[in-house]
Amino acid sequence: MQPMTVIVPAAGVGRRLGLGKNKAFATVGGLPLLVRCLRMLGRTGLVRRAVVVTGSAEQEETRQLLAAYGASCFPGLDIVVTAGGKERQDSVANGLALVMERAGFVAVHDGARPFAGTEVFARTLALAERTGAAIAAVPVKDTVKVAGPDGCVAATPDRATLRAAQTPQIFEVNLLRRAYALLAERRAAGRPLAVTDDASLVEALGHPVALAEGSYDNIKITTPEDLLLAEEIAKRSL
Repeated sequence: MQPMTVIVPAAGVGRRLGLGKNKAFATVGGLPLLVRCLRMLGRTGLVRRAVVVTGSAEQEETRQLLAAYGASCFPGLDIVVTAGGKERQDSVANGLALVMERAGFVAVHDGARPFAGTEVFARTLALAERTGAAIAAVPVKDTVKVAGPDGCVAATPDRATLRAAQTPQIFEVNLLRRAYALLAERRAAGRPLAVTDDASLVEALGHPVALAEGSYDNIKITTPEDLLLAEEIAKRSL
């Protein structure tokens, strides 16, 4: 496995956390969330470069934060900071524009998921190398109901077939570029794609996306309850 570039979307305003600031600066286990995420990426041994996509007004603050922790938390990891866009896909597109590789693989990993770990990254990259595209995912624990327009249950999917998508999402770099070119074309034609992750864009190309085993610890920190759980996971991760 060759080390790759990881695009790290980290422009979330933390509205649901009630922080009044980018949640990348929230503290988890004594470290800023973004710092903890980048430390995890560096420790996998599979990442040579991280493109951190943050709020347009927060680039300098982000650079200062990463400079303060770089030597102690992610030495040797090449990091570039750029501005995000209106939607998550715009932020990833901005990050993708700074990926220098002409071949190989690129990952997208949420800055608010600091606990993915080496095994999840290795499993996902191994599958991506075989198939061109792979994402981390875990089986859904709850029974899922499809709601109808009348507010009643319209269907109950077979839980055995359902997976909760996580990051990392890893792709052959030119495949991801093609997916984002499709997104731009559809927007320009007034027919935007309704997608919530990068795998959905690749799926829109008709390319299969493999499912790698994720981790239930690989939570995305979004709510105050997530922060409490993250503190417990951080204690176990020491």
